[in-house]
Amino acid sequence: MIRSRIPVNQWLQHLPSVEEVRPPLCVACGAASRPAGGGLVLHGHGLRPRQLRGPTAVRAPPSLREVLARRYQCQRCVAILLVVPCEIAPRRHYAATAIALALALYGALGQSQAQVRSVISSDGTLGLCATYRWRTLSRWIDAAAARALFIALPAMPITGNRRAIAQRAAMAIGAHAPPSLPEGAPEVRAFAGAAHMP
Repeated sequence: MIRSRIPVNQWLQHLPSVEEVRPPLCVACGAASRPAGGGLVLHGHGLRPRQLRGPTAVRAPPSLREVLARRYQCQRCVAILLVVPCEIAPRRHYAATAIALALALYGALGQSQAQVRSVISSDGTLGLCATYRWRTLSRWIDAAAARALFIALPAMPITGNRRAIAQRAAMAIGAHAPPSLPEGAPEVRAFAGAAHMP
């Protein structure tokens, strides 16, 4: 999966053409997409729907959207590449921005797991434990600590409690936000930073 620089709202308003988001090279074999003097290596290979959960902005209600991702096939190694908007996280149903917002709300602002869930998740059906705990948030914190969620995060010691890990992760993600955003709003910086992380 390759994250483009196009935000999801812009992607949904105008689906980019095959040419607009064609990767410069195949991430599987390293072949150039358009080698000099040669034919096209990465061919458009259709669309694939992707589920995207979470709020569209820091104070927006949570939502469930479907995004059509562009697929490409490498003519050298036959790998299939998927190009998505910048907010989509690999192997996650929730947007990277929603995950970063959850980490900031829990870690930096001290909200409870149930409060974070109400801001991030649009699921109306809750289990018995969901009144005080959200297992998905715990999984995200563990994945962030292991650098399996945001690969650009610095290595973090897996010591301390999950709230401390979430706070460190949210601050590191927020460092990728545009400098024009206010310093005193960790949830805003984390949300924006997740869209700008490699």
